[in-house]
Amino acid sequence: MYTFYDALSTAGGLALFLYGMHCLSSSLEKISGRKLSQILEKLTGSVWKSVLLGAAITALVQSSSATTVIAVGLVNSGIIKLSQAIGIIMGSNVGTTITSHILRLTELEGDSFLLQLFKPSTFAPVFALVGAAMIMFGKKAKIRSTGEMLVSFGVLFMGMLQMESSLNGLKESPVMSTLFSTLGSNMFLGILAGAAVTAVLQSSSASVGILQALSTTGAISWSAAIPIILGQNIGTTVTSMISCVGASKAAKRTALSHLYFNVIGTVLFTAGVLVLKSTGVFTFWSEAIDKSGIANFHTLFNVVMTLVFIPFTKLLEKLCMLTVPSDGTEVDSDVSALDEHLLVTPSLAIQAAGIINSKIANLTSECVAGALSRLGGDKSVSTDRINELYTAVMRMNEALNAYLLKIAECELSEEEAKAVTGLLTRSDDCHHIAQHAISISDTAGDILAKGKGLTPGGKAELDCLSRAVLDLCISAMRCSSEQNRRAAAEIEPFCAVVGEMTELISSRHTARLKSGECSYEAGSLFVGTLIDVERIAKHCSNIGVSLAVQYRRGTFSEEEFVRRIHRGDTEHFVEHYIDYKNKYYSPLTAE
Repeated sequence: MYTFYDALSTAGGLALFLYGMHCLSSSLEKISGRKLSQILEKLTGSVWKSVLLGAAITALVQSSSATTVIAVGLVNSGIIKLSQAIGIIMGSNVGTTITSHILRLTELEGDSFLLQLFKPSTFAPVFALVGAAMIMFGKKAKIRSTGEMLVSFGVLFMGMLQMESSLNGLKESPVMSTLFSTLGSNMFLGILAGAAVTAVLQSSSASVGILQALSTTGAISWSAAIPIILGQNIGTTVTSMISCVGASKAAKRTALSHLYFNVIGTVLFTAGVLVLKSTGVFTFWSEAIDKSGIANFHTLFNVVMTLVFIPFTKLLEKLCMLTVPSDGTEVDSDVSALDEHLLVTPSLAIQAAGIINSKIANLTSECVAGALSRLGGDKSVSTDRINELYTAVMRMNEALNAYLLKIAECELSEEEAKAVTGLLTRSDDCHHIAQHAISISDTAGDILAKGKGLTPGGKAELDCLSRAVLDLCISAMRCSSEQNRRAAAEIEPFCAVVGEMTELISSRHTARLKSGECSYEAGSLFVGTLIDVERIAKHCSNIGVSLAVQYRRGTFSEEEFVRRIHRGDTEHFVEHYIDYKNKYYSPLTAE
């Protein structure tokens, strides 16, 4: 007889079980999760490696949802590709089955001391006690995190044992018998029930654990359990779908790959089960299932579907690409041109590095253009787009620098050594320019969001300065992209004019502050923008000088080269300076 008090005890056991599962996952992530992104990034060279890594990480943190969400985040940030993430996700489905095998330990029977020691009723309270002591008396964070893991493990099993004990009354319940009889006779309802419960709990491990606890009543048959287990794999995709909301197209495709993999796998496996059932292979179809049966089937399903899907990962990737098609606005951060096989011929490796440097320069130009457009009040330019561009520049710069350092270890001619140094310098300058573009974009957001509008004079000055800086940046990026030595000679006089414009605008701004025409809050945003603009100009100067020095004879430093430019030792400096001053500086003084 299942009483009201049994129901309360079941609810309490369920609460302990779910809380223990949540805390176990969190504590394991504290211990190892800080390095998960680095591990996933480095060890996903092939589909098989990705699958094995996904399984290992998920078994470690006891959460396929955590691994999947990390994979979505890594794709969103451009660290790994969709094909790599698909392997990780397939592996996470295998790794998550370890939980059900741990929970089946409650079925151990026997009177020997060793066997009793391995029973959850023995080790669960011991783990909780030892963990509590580590939390209370541990001085290091790692010790306390380990203690949290042990307590969580103990709480999880104590909740499981309490559920099993309180559910004994359901063995003779006609309601329970009718419910699982209905689910057993209709596979679709069983799959739907499994998906719904797992979607609510956002954990397939937790829902499988609950199913294992219910199996101790003897009321669940194979015919009811199999559809529920199949449905649980669909329900667990909810977490990854939620994690991709507002993310990039690549992240959305990653989440969809998780959904497609589990849905298609469930459909295929369901069809296989129905065929085998009709041929009379499943003689145990109507028999009661136990914890071991649930754990074994859960593992069999995920392992078989992963093995089936591995040869078709490219097709799954194409399906995701078709579902979320490219609209031509995606940021191209591909660095596959940096092929390490080219290192045996440094000149070819340097050419490959130049290709990536060109892509970085173009993305940097777009990032600056977007930030300055927002500063001018253009709300159509999204901060997400600017952030995507910056992230791509940052990641590509990291990859390019690592590649260039490998080239530097090769035997190089003097000309090749200069080329490597120049590419390193210009790539870093592009990265810094993109950083300042992000800062300008944030300032624009503050101005738009807080309504801290600039004075008409200040806005007009910034608009004029923005046009000059954008043109300067485009010129510098074009020089860097094309490695145009002659065009690089025009960058320094342009930077000199922008510097004079910044000084003039700064002095006028100070006068407005003293007169009370401009508020201090708006003024601080204005000054911050001027600083970012100055630094962008400085990095543009670095790019131009680096390129000019690379192709100039002599061994003098860049600082000496700049001094010679300003003394008029280089041709056409004064001529270019006057042209830029008339075009950009003069409108500021024309009142």
